[in-house]
Amino acid sequence: MLEIFEIPKEERPKTLLLTLYFFLIIAAFWIQKPLRTSKFVKAVGVENLPWAKLGTALLILPVMMLYSAIIRRMPRGYAAFTCSLVFVGGSLFFWRVFTGQAPDWAHYTYFFYIDIYITVMLAAFWSLAHATTPPEQAKRTYAVVGAGGILGGACGSAITGWLVKVIGANYLMLVCAAVLLAVAWISWKLSQMCALPMPEPDPDPGFKRAVAGARLTFADPYLLAIAGMVACYEIVSNIIDYQFSAATAAAFTGEGDLAAFIGKLSTANIGVSVLVQLLATSIILRRWGPRGGVMVLPVILGVLSAAYLGIPTVAVAALLFSSDATFHYSINQTSKETLYTPTDEAVKYQAKAFIDMFVFRVAKGVSALMILFVNIKLKPAGWNAPQLSIISLAFVLAWTFLARSAGRRFDALSTPAA
Repeated sequence: MLEIFEIPKEERPKTLLLTLYFFLIIAAFWIQKPLRTSKFVKAVGVENLPWAKLGTALLILPVMMLYSAIIRRMPRGYAAFTCSLVFVGGSLFFWRVFTGQAPDWAHYTYFFYIDIYITVMLAAFWSLAHATTPPEQAKRTYAVVGAGGILGGACGSAITGWLVKVIGANYLMLVCAAVLLAVAWISWKLSQMCALPMPEPDPDPGFKRAVAGARLTFADPYLLAIAGMVACYEIVSNIIDYQFSAATAAAFTGEGDLAAFIGKLSTANIGVSVLVQLLATSIILRRWGPRGGVMVLPVILGVLSAAYLGIPTVAVAALLFSSDATFHYSINQTSKETLYTPTDEAVKYQAKAFIDMFVFRVAKGVSALMILFVNIKLKPAGWNAPQLSIISLAFVLAWTFLARSAGRRFDALSTPAA
């Protein structure tokens, strides 16, 4: 396979290790993600899910600031190795906690833990990958490494989907601990292969970059349109996730049944997403550019949100959830990233970082607050999960307007001056 990507023999061992590293990180995440959702909604209740989402949105930023402060003080390989061992300990801790009757705080903590895990481990992985891979090598090898992540997602969700009822949810946490031990070994091996030095001091810390990115974003209508698209998508997606959780929690009585369903559905979603990426994304981008690509997801989610409002069944909720997962990680993500290509380097690194981290997290928190408001204030008036589609449709309209505006501006920026 590596010959197909024209990767020289001397680069293949490192490429295989990076690919396996990425595969295992994503696999461990997708083993645990269905578990955390099923455990939480069955033990604490789906109506409390927005509180968990809000807590996650508030926790991630300080956690990443702490991670950034620590990683600047040690070699990248050692930092990745240490992170892996920390999460091995986390998996063993939650295995022990959930062996008996777990208290509510354990379910909240486990919910936060999974989001912290994927955020920190991805940051550690890409930091190590960039430190060990020169730019010219990255052009040859990152496509293979990325494929490892896709396969890891499919494999991890399939393990939960087909094994959770066979060996039990708690033993899957032990599987994750074993997987992360392998990740720790790989990170150590990579650091030994590449003899990584201490990172150079960062003259421009993350806070300053975030402020610079915010200034760039608010000064440019094009970047504001992209930021608005990200915010609208995140709000709509979190509402859809809540609707799906509410529908499936009511349909499946057992925690294992729910985890198995989510795992199997996620495996199918990843498979379809790959097909869409391979068969449709390039065709749409070649014919209509990102102007057409960024319109696909809001139109689909708008139609299906309206359908769920009128036909609030588990099947429609699952279709809505699957459409979000399938088209976001294929055509929507690719098209959105393409919008940055006609911008300068400061925009690509500073403004994009601000949008992807800050705007993304704020929108997550806003969506959680909206769902909480509906549950607390409007539920007595007859508003349940399906009625949240009214809010989704409002943001889909705004998203569509912003996507159209950004697409037109992209065409203008990409057209050579006469």
